[in-house]
Amino acid sequence: MQSFFKIAKDMEAKLHALLAEMQDIKNKARQLEEENARLRKGLADACRERGIACAGQGETGKTGEGFINLLELYDQGFHVCNLNFGSRRTVDCLFCMAFLRKEHEPRAERTEG
Repeated sequence: MQSFFKIAKDMEAKLHALLAEMQDIKNKARQLEEENARLRKGLADACRERGIACAGQGETGKTGEGFINLLELYDQGFHVCNLNFGSRRTVDCLFCMAFLRKEHEPRAERTEG
């Protein structure tokens, strides 16, 4: 049977290792938040340059502008389907194409069934 002192010392070492891992996770989270802020700013700048409305810019855009933005994202090689949204695509995605086709239909046609 191990002595109480040895068990306590082992537990202390595990706690230090866990604390070091937690610090690493916090640092990575901070880096991701900073990168996210940079990317959001870059996206907003790109939207302003192109004259298109981006998410978070209010509801002042024209009708259908969101659909146009999704088409542009898809044309630039990104998924717009809910399964892989925002990830790069290398080939055409049937889910994206079905979503874009559904979004492009007039509302009255969609509800008739």
